[in-house]
Amino acid sequence: MAPDFQMPLHYPRYDKSDYEEMPEWQIDQLLKEYALPVAGDVNQKRRFAMGAFLWPEQLN
Repeated sequence: MAPDFQMPLHYPRYDKSDYEEMPEWQIDQLLKEYALPVAGDVNQKRRFAMGAFLWPEQLN
């Protein structure tokens, strides 16, 4: 972890449809905010963000 990283105080409050419609720049920003990897194409990033921030029952 980078020494200047500071964990955000709030968990993102998006649902599955928000992630499905979110532009790539916003997904990148969200992942960077939580010090998560920003790699792959937009669909890979979108799936990663949903897996990281949604509960399993929210993925259906």
